[in-house]
Amino acid sequence: MIVVGITGNFSSGKSTVSAVFKKLGAQLFDADLAAKKVARKGTPVYRAIVQIFGKEFLDKKGELDRRRLAERVFSHPEELKKLNILIHPEVILEAMKIKKQFKNREGILVFDVPLLYEAKMEKLVDRVVVVNATRSAMISRGIQKGVKPALSKKILSSQWPLAKKASRADFVIENDGNRKGMEKQAREIYREILNDYETHKL
Repeated sequence: MIVVGITGNFSSGKSTVSAVFKKLGAQLFDADLAAKKVARKGTPVYRAIVQIFGKEFLDKKGELDRRRLAERVFSHPEELKKLNILIHPEVILEAMKIKKQFKNREGILVFDVPLLYEAKMEKLVDRVVVVNATRSAMISRGIQKGVKPALSKKILSSQWPLAKKASRADFVIENDGNRKGMEKQAREIYREILNDYETHKL
């Protein structure tokens, strides 16, 4: 098994690329889903978040109101650091469990992680694919997701610049808005990684 980290920034298109890899046969670990899992109601992370940030960030069902919490922490960098300190170690543990689970299997295991470099999770993968996009395109896609431009800009400001991520990556996919073109790049990179893996394991 070869582990491939797919990363980018908010609304750069990494989840679309991960979906292409999955469709081609890769196993997928989604860090965003893992973050929701480790902070679901009743978990130690959930209780710590409520204790630190307050019950005003809970919805009517007592679950975390993620949109309100995001608006809060991305406007206050020190609070974002506190939240990351609570969540990142648990997500890393989940990733390590998945990696161990698939250790003796064949093929590709994808780690879809938006903060791969920021959380130092690149050490858990064998190859890194960065999905690149312009800032204006990412903000525009954020609007389509219902995220206001002001919040999108704050989220992007909290992440490494894409140019910095791309300079450290093994592969870079350009997402210029042409979905078919982006998916073509993803398929080509998938085949290259798989061929390289199969060649060197022989």
